[in-house]
Amino acid sequence: MFTTSKDQNSQAILGVNTSYDSMLAIEALILSNPMMNELKEIGKLTKTTLCKMALMEFISTPVSSRKLKRLFNAARDDDKFRAIIQGGQLE
Repeated sequence: MFTTSKDQNSQAILGVNTSYDSMLAIEALILSNPMMNELKEIGKLTKTTLCKMALMEFISTPVSSRKLKRLFNAARDDDKFRAIIQGGQLE
């Protein structure tokens, strides 16, 4: 197993070192799905549960190596990442 974070990282959210604005954009994107209303009836939706759900869905979805490389490149640039999750194109 690889360790990808450091103990002194004060921005870590579920192991994600990203800006708070990006976390808010992720939350807004997930909550915009109408099916989330059903979950709200079960319990409170937190950023942690939303990110865990997104990670589980990603892991269970087949992705080509080409798309995986595009995702990786977009994820390395916080502004590009936010633009994509707000409706921009994955290049």
